[in-house]
Amino acid sequence: MANIHPLRALRYTAQAGDIAALATLPYDVIPPALEADYKARSPHNFAHLILPRGDYAGAAANLAAWKEQGLLAIDSEDAIFVYEQVFPAPGSGEILTRRGFVALGDTEDYGKNVFRHERTMSGPKEDRFRLLEATRVQFDSIFMLFPDPQRDIEALLDQVCATPAEQEYSDHEKTHHKLWRVADPAWITALRTLMADRPLLIADGHHRYETALRMGQPRTLMTCVSLNSPGLRCFATHRIAHSVAGFEPEAFLAKLPNAGMGADRLVSPPGHVRFGVVMANGEFHTDVPAAADALNVAVLQESILTPLLGITPEVVTAGTNLAYKRTREEAVAEVREGRGQVAFLLEDLSIEGMAKVSFAGQVLPQKSTYFYPKLGSGLVMLELGS
Repeated sequence: MANIHPLRALRYTAQAGDIAALATLPYDVIPPALEADYKARSPHNFAHLILPRGDYAGAAANLAAWKEQGLLAIDSEDAIFVYEQVFPAPGSGEILTRRGFVALGDTEDYGKNVFRHERTMSGPKEDRFRLLEATRVQFDSIFMLFPDPQRDIEALLDQVCATPAEQEYSDHEKTHHKLWRVADPAWITALRTLMADRPLLIADGHHRYETALRMGQPRTLMTCVSLNSPGLRCFATHRIAHSVAGFEPEAFLAKLPNAGMGADRLVSPPGHVRFGVVMANGEFHTDVPAAADALNVAVLQESILTPLLGITPEVVTAGTNLAYKRTREEAVAEVREGRGQVAFLLEDLSIEGMAKVSFAGQVLPQKSTYFYPKLGSGLVMLELGS
């Protein structure tokens, strides 16, 4: 089902400097302070390309200049890249390892071989389209997941990871990144054969994938990771409602099913999904009746956001009344500091449950998941037409 292909990648050369001064997080998780830090590290840092702030022609000019100067170059042979991240798990500090591979995959509509798990927003798609249109380079890969219950593909990756890496660095989040370039035809054929009967699920990069569809790219740069990887971690993305006309905390609290005091213990009782609810008048929780296999983000949208606040899926897509934060502390601060009217705190979403409903065709609300760590950006690029 998944047609995987090697590529001649566009990459930084040794002349560009230390990869630690060049690589970044993906564009959509770089806050302003980190952007400034990245751009100060090197005049050739990847942030200068992926965060043009509307100056798409400027990004294209930088790209052309760096290629002319020999800072970026296309590899001389086709290859697939093995990619490893070793990182401390948030909270516990447990050291985990996540491995995958970077290759090309066929660009096709959702529902046959490629599946999505959440909806997208129009603004980010337009931004990525304009950057891709100006530069003709796919800067970031799509983070894809695939089933590997027998660890067949993981075993192939293990073989490569037992050898010295071609490139490695550690980032500010203490994630250690390693990259291997594999040009061995027998290894590539084995990987392609094993992947041929497996579907792909987008973990991160829905906006970029839909941009590739819009551009008519026949193949798209992907980083593929096993759904069964012991290092695969997914965390909740908390929701903050704001700018809702006529919102009254007490009246809203009275409408919530099975509301109670406290938002710390987010353990759903049988037959319900529990949400933390933080407003100016205190911290509460609500236990919403739901099926045993219901996913919290869908329950929140269908049982609270749409009927009680008027924040329909269309409103969410427009981005007018809902904000998102990764940590509980950030979400609570939005309310405490007056930027939000109510914060909804969610339990971490089950990867198994998310994959099951996504492969069945269900699409979750925007920003339903936060996979950690994010992929490194600036390691492997695809020049369209190469």
